[in-house]
Amino acid sequence: MGLIFWWVPLVALVVVGVAAWLYLRWRRRERARLRRLGTPVAHSERLTGLPVYRRLVRRYRALLAVALVGVVALSGIGVLLASRVSSTEVVEPQSYKRDVILCLDVSGSMTEVDAQIVDTFAQLAQGLDGERIGLSLFDSSSVTAFPLTDDYDFVTEQLEQYRASFDSAGEDGTRYWSGTDLGQGASLIGDGLASCVLGFDGGSESTRPKSVVLATDNYVNGQALLTLQEAGDLAAERDVRVYALNPADYSTDAVADEVAGELRDVAEATGGEYYPLEASTTVADVIERIDEREAGLFTGARRLVVTDHPQGLAVAALLVALGSFALLWRVRL
Repeated sequence: MGLIFWWVPLVALVVVGVAAWLYLRWRRRERARLRRLGTPVAHSERLTGLPVYRRLVRRYRALLAVALVGVVALSGIGVLLASRVSSTEVVEPQSYKRDVILCLDVSGSMTEVDAQIVDTFAQLAQGLDGERIGLSLFDSSSVTAFPLTDDYDFVTEQLEQYRASFDSAGEDGTRYWSGTDLGQGASLIGDGLASCVLGFDGGSESTRPKSVVLATDNYVNGQALLTLQEAGDLAAERDVRVYALNPADYSTDAVADEVAGELRDVAEATGGEYYPLEASTTVADVIERIDEREAGLFTGARRLVVTDHPQGLAVAALLVALGSFALLWRVRL
């Protein structure tokens, strides 16, 4: 505990000292003036000598003394309130102001996994605060379904539409492949990831943590502008972590191992993780692990928090004021 305006009590003491000195001077002059004038009542000592009179005077003085103590206490409490009694502490608040882009390969082999991913994120969006989510889809070309936004009602609505589209092969909701079939080939992973990485705003000046959830089996069919490694280098350069989800990591042949290994190396090189979606692993579990890891990576900037504590003093001031007013009324002042 401490006082923010520590100088206020010192000023109050000086004011009280000056006021007391002026009062004493005035009091001495007033007594001298009254002695010169005298008391125009004969034999008043008979009245003041009565036991009843003395008892009343003692009670009167006692009430005045208590009232004076209350006024002094009230003044002291007022000075403390004006000085702002407070406590200080240094905190490192958790920062959940993250940017997450869902980067989904919408080739035929990926629609089931994509449906689970958007469904899980639609549920997560209901409990977010300040975080932004974007959705980008790619196959032979890439398209932004919606950019980064913290309008969670809109995010939930869009993700539900894409979930319905993935489940129904485009019969319901939004046609998920619209704009993703304009290039040559299919599953151009490098181009798709690069497009997602470039979807973050703010450039290098942005302090918001940035991550991409990349769902792909990493089987490329065609000639991409960028390789997966080049797209990963771009992500690392822009401080974007890539979390790769591979539903095709179930084979033991050399090709599958090479494809999965490349995807793992790229994701881990950006500071992200690689997750094979096996029979015992659900998308919801993986997304929860990603969310926990992302949340644990960052804390807010250290800052000094000053907290005022006027409650006790305010209650005490109210009680003392009420008691003082009652006493002053009792002695008819």
